[in-house]
Amino acid sequence: MTSRPLRLLLALLALLPALTFAQQTISLNGIWDFWLPVKLPKTTVTVPHTYNIMPGLEDYAGEAWYSRTLPLTPDMKGRQLRLHFNGVYHDATIFVNGKQVDQHLNAGYTPFSMDITPYVSFDRENVLEVMCDNSYSDDNLPWRRKFDWANDGGIYRNVALHTSGRYSLRYVHVTPDINLDDSTAYARIDIRLFEPKAKRAVVAFKIFENATGHLVYEGHHTLNADNEGIFSFVADCGKVHLWHFDDPNLYTYEARIYDGRSLSDVKRECFGFRTFGIEGNHFVLNGEPVRLPGIEEMPGSNPDFGMAEPEQYMAQSIGMLKKLNCTISRFHWAQDDYRLHLMDSLGMLTQEEISWWQGPARQLTPSLRETARRQLTELIEAHYNHPCIFAWGLSNEVDGNQEDLRILAEHVRRLDSSRIIDAVCNHIWREMDNDSSLSLDLPTWNEYIGTWHAQHRDQTAGYFDQIETVLQGRPLLITENGLCEPAFSGGDARRIDEMIFHTSEWRRHPYVTGYIYFCLQDYRTQMGEEGFGRDRIRRHGVCGKRLQPKASFDVLRQLMSPIEVTKLKPAGQKENKGTLANLYDVDADNHNAEVTIQAKNDIPSYILRGYRVTYNDSKGQLNSIDLPNLLPGQSHTFILRNANSSFNFEIIRNDGSSVLTY
Repeated sequence: MTSRPLRLLLALLALLPALTFAQQTISLNGIWDFWLPVKLPKTTVTVPHTYNIMPGLEDYAGEAWYSRTLPLTPDMKGRQLRLHFNGVYHDATIFVNGKQVDQHLNAGYTPFSMDITPYVSFDRENVLEVMCDNSYSDDNLPWRRKFDWANDGGIYRNVALHTSGRYSLRYVHVTPDINLDDSTAYARIDIRLFEPKAKRAVVAFKIFENATGHLVYEGHHTLNADNEGIFSFVADCGKVHLWHFDDPNLYTYEARIYDGRSLSDVKRECFGFRTFGIEGNHFVLNGEPVRLPGIEEMPGSNPDFGMAEPEQYMAQSIGMLKKLNCTISRFHWAQDDYRLHLMDSLGMLTQEEISWWQGPARQLTPSLRETARRQLTELIEAHYNHPCIFAWGLSNEVDGNQEDLRILAEHVRRLDSSRIIDAVCNHIWREMDNDSSLSLDLPTWNEYIGTWHAQHRDQTAGYFDQIETVLQGRPLLITENGLCEPAFSGGDARRIDEMIFHTSEWRRHPYVTGYIYFCLQDYRTQMGEEGFGRDRIRRHGVCGKRLQPKASFDVLRQLMSPIEVTKLKPAGQKENKGTLANLYDVDADNHNAEVTIQAKNDIPSYILRGYRVTYNDSKGQLNSIDLPNLLPGQSHTFILRNANSSFNFEIIRNDGSSVLTY
């Protein structure tokens, strides 16, 4: 008779093949063949790739072809094989061994997948071909040439081959339900398979806290699908650590789906526990009213990469946002999943939008409305779990589109009832109570009084006083402001002056819940007034197109800092009030410095938790001082003991990022 331990060991060994080969994701990034019909013979390129930074193709808009062999291995036989594209702009037609598998049309910024199992053969080489098209189009959003960024075509984001068993996980959505009184939480888990006929699923599910590795939840469920094919259950997660822009704590789920007793597919993804909403004229994060400063970046601006930015460059650009003390941002189009993961990890709220920018004005055609619905569906499905996303944006600078906004908002709320829905508008100063943004959750304003709009910036205060009446107690988010050169002269000196003028105006109105300055970098755009080819830009940034900071970068960093230094002096020294310079008495034996700081109480305005001061003393030793929690407007004084000769110090957040360097 076989012993019980040996039987358990044999059972585990029997499971090993299933565990090993149940799922596998293989990157298809790397060398592909590339050619254009008639215009360019076959050459090789490295995917992710955009052809609009290639010499002679900078302004090309049309069809392009990519091909490579699929890296199939014998152990994949009998498995389900799916291709996953994170982004192909903007039309993609997929062929395997010369047969068309699928098309993904008029949605260049959202990911898509397809089953290629019936099209492959394990007896020969298998060729994957992708035909893409970035022609300006009446059926796409962005529409025609109505968009102010680069028209970069190609397979410009990651590509992968995923293998699984008979059942494969399409998505797992985690919706937190948090009791803010004690930070306990449940999470509703919604699972959808790629196989719509599946009516029952066996799922093993775990949730871990990333920072500690602590297992928050573990369960094994047999689930029945609802009428829409979704399998759901609720996980009791106990006491959780909330995600916040100053403390971006993340969790990871692991979902395993079984086919009988065999593991069929596995999916892992990060998420966070947080709440946000609107209460009166405030934006509220985790129950706390906050007024937030931020900036928008324009991916694809570096002419060395275009839209095919490598991950290390994405990390550099998001790192620049963090250095600026950015807490809130937005994007004109759906972003790469890795960029959003960086924002999750570094703590930056953001809004993702579909790319309905300025046109068509007012009403969408039925086909474009369907394009918008499909783009929103794919966007929300793919990016649902990112804690950084606080809002879905339906349009940008489109007037009179309230009916389409209502229809699209109803669609979005069916997909995601946990987030804010808005439309970004630029004419509330003129439209007043007819402004489109008032029809959704959060009124917005691209505020360019004195440049693109009105006659002079001195009119700004009057417009704000009028706008307050039409808000009727609601908040207003400033979603853009900045200086575009060469459309407006004055250079970076004027950019700084305008920045200080407008942020001062926003800060004095309590209903202005925050601002998103435009923008981080001078950006590549097919509408650009300056430069040629891949260097065609709008000079609109606090950095150059390769992220070289300008003087305005440092000014904006100071404006967005939640802390200001209000006093610094030799510790314990009396003021010589009889001198014009108001100098302090000097004691050569006293090497201590007294510093008073204050938490800002306009924009930004939020509670500072877990901040600390670091400095090198006169002997070069690193010292650290923990700061108490500071409410908006609250001051605190601390001593730098045995301070360095220049009184230099730095204030850093709980996550280690720098807030202020003195």
